[in-house]
Amino acid sequence: MKPYANNFEKLKAGTLFRSIKKENSEPENIASGQVSKELRFLQRQSQYVSEIERVLKELQLTVSLIGECKTCVAPGKTSRQDLLAYYQGVFLTLVHQMKDKIMQFVHLITEEITPEKPSIEKDISVSDLLQKKIKKIIDIQIEEEIKQWDQENPNSKIAVVLRKRTHYHHRVSGLKYDNDFLNLNLTDIASQPDFQQSLTIYGKKQIEKIKIESTERLFSGALSKAEDTLKEIEGNIEKISDALVRHFNLPTSQEELEGIMNNQGKILESFSVINRSSVDKIPEPHRKIVDTLIEKMREKYGDQIFAIYLVGSLGRGEYEEGFSDINLYVVYNTDNAPLELFKEEDNFSLRVFTKTQFVSEQTKKYRTIIRADGVLLYGTDLTKDEKLPKAGLLLALILNDDILETLDIAEKWMKENPTAPSLDISKKSRKLAKRIIDFIYGIVMSNKPQYTASRKERVEKINEMYPENKNIIETLIGVSRYGVGEFESFKNTIEGFRPIAKENLERMQNVKDGIKEKQTK
Repeated sequence: MKPYANNFEKLKAGTLFRSIKKENSEPENIASGQVSKELRFLQRQSQYVSEIERVLKELQLTVSLIGECKTCVAPGKTSRQDLLAYYQGVFLTLVHQMKDKIMQFVHLITEEITPEKPSIEKDISVSDLLQKKIKKIIDIQIEEEIKQWDQENPNSKIAVVLRKRTHYHHRVSGLKYDNDFLNLNLTDIASQPDFQQSLTIYGKKQIEKIKIESTERLFSGALSKAEDTLKEIEGNIEKISDALVRHFNLPTSQEELEGIMNNQGKILESFSVINRSSVDKIPEPHRKIVDTLIEKMREKYGDQIFAIYLVGSLGRGEYEEGFSDINLYVVYNTDNAPLELFKEEDNFSLRVFTKTQFVSEQTKKYRTIIRADGVLLYGTDLTKDEKLPKAGLLLALILNDDILETLDIAEKWMKENPTAPSLDISKKSRKLAKRIIDFIYGIVMSNKPQYTASRKERVEKINEMYPENKNIIETLIGVSRYGVGEFESFKNTIEGFRPIAKENLERMQNVKDGIKEKQTK
């Protein structure tokens, strides 16, 4: 990275990277499309610096065009002096724009309290700024530089231009009433063929002399004044930039910027939802078991089966014999799909959908799971065009907003099966414990955007974010592996977790609703 050529470039980089640094500290907002008022405030300051740069470039371009007027051929019936007057008017307007941009930027960067709506600003004059922020401005050491933009300052070249702009915009402009401007208008008339016929040789020489002298004075004088003013403005901006960079300790060093960008890269990478599942990761004994089951289904239901997906640990190569389940999603062409299949296969967990159900909004969760942690084993993929949100709040809600329903179903099963054997209770409790762990990871993901389908990695992230709950998580891991064989323990798991689930689900939903409300305004 090359060193900055001037202080303004430092200011531009410093304000930009300060906002990026703040953005890096709010990954949960980025993931959900939100911007905090603090970040918006910093971004607004960076935007004003970009606006100052834009006006500065337009001023430089306009000065260049003023310099070309002397030798240019004006279009149509426009004279060179008319074109010059036009560019001079543009220059005056741009100087006034620059004043407004600088005053607004200094006003923003010196605010003590972040405004509720940083993008809504009132006009701020030089006198207002000096009156309201004089202590801060003196502390930053930019009082004299700000005063250069005061139109009534008798010692400021910039103020001279601002006064001219006031007359140009509100009163009688002096640009077209300059003697040399009027003389050139006269010589243009006198240069016309009909007028030339009535002039003596001496008269023609005088007209040519006036034209040459007035051209030199008008165009060279205009260029010199514009260049002097531009130089004053550039110097003023340099001094203000230097003072602000030092006072606010803006990040400008190569080491600082590289650190900020590296963090930005890590944050953006954490938003990605990467599917680690692959048919190639299924070990041969289990691949044969899965293939056999698929073949049985095809023999029994034939063309009624539209697609079969594998989701979970087996496709990731993380299957643990005796603890993991083989999870399949089966999609049927018909609306009369069987609700249960092959109950005798104890290590299988099958979820059945009709094609209509599968593509509905109600089953978005399962399509999302496939995109994030599944692989097509048979048929046509109905999820290939499914768009995944970034890791974070919205994804966490898609995957977990049915948690209370899951607890209700578990409670209902207990009531309907009061004499269920310990083995069945154990199976139900194992699945529920896994589901609870996944929900807790959803809370982590909504607070610190990241995604992994691996339950081992999920547990690591939970413990990293909430180390005080490590004992609870270890208990849930034990239940997810071995289960509980008694109704009392199963009931305690449900009742103990329900208030936690309800509170966090409501909190996540409220944040989502707040985002929608902001987006509709």
